[in-house]
Amino acid sequence: MKKVLVFRHVPHEGLGTIEPFLKQSNVAIEYCDLFKQHPVPQNLDPYGFVISMGGPMNVDETDRYPFLASERTLMAKAIRENLPVLGICLGAQMIARALGARVYRGPQKEIGWYPVHFSAEASEEPMFKDFSAEHPIVFHWHGDTFDLPPSAVRLAASDGCPNQAFRYRDSAYAFQFHVEVTREMIQDWVAKNQTELMQSTPPISGEEILNGIPKYIRGLEKLTQKIYPDLFRKLSALKAR
Repeated sequence: MKKVLVFRHVPHEGLGTIEPFLKQSNVAIEYCDLFKQHPVPQNLDPYGFVISMGGPMNVDETDRYPFLASERTLMAKAIRENLPVLGICLGAQMIARALGARVYRGPQKEIGWYPVHFSAEASEEPMFKDFSAEHPIVFHWHGDTFDLPPSAVRLAASDGCPNQAFRYRDSAYAFQFHVEVTREMIQDWVAKNQTELMQSTPPISGEEILNGIPKYIRGLEKLTQKIYPDLFRKLSALKAR
């Protein structure tokens, strides 16, 4: 596979558990750190994959974060050209918006450990098949949500968010929940975002989030150990055709 282009919107929302998987697979990673004003590439030829990570901004805050418009343009181009694309949290919202869907404030923030429910369509995906009858508890941190883009296939929902994951064609996958987080990332996010947690309605307990780590992190790791190989194998094969 050609190298992977990774958009990072804030310093503390990186690849997490995806990074060691890519490195073990001998995949080169090129970071485009938008918070450092790195320019968005114009040419997709060097890349075999585009990944867009999370961040606290809304996809349409282009006046405040001009890089969002450039990123959206490139992601829309990648999707049109059938280049493999993966979006997580804000990145999922960026894919939805690039496909013309509405992204908007959800009824309440979904932060912490909550189950997701895989759809019947997800059971046809090898990466989800083993979990199709389960409701795994995964990590969430988002206030915005999105409508399902036209022609997209819903793969997962939660009680608070009907669109937790979707596939567009065979080349773009979007995950609203955080498949990539490590124990250290969660601890860091809680420490950095105490004000957000306290000012949420109702207030969200950082202590409860941290207490959930030993209960749920292994289940999340089990999920990702299935998702990553199947997802990257499928998308690598797609680009090779």
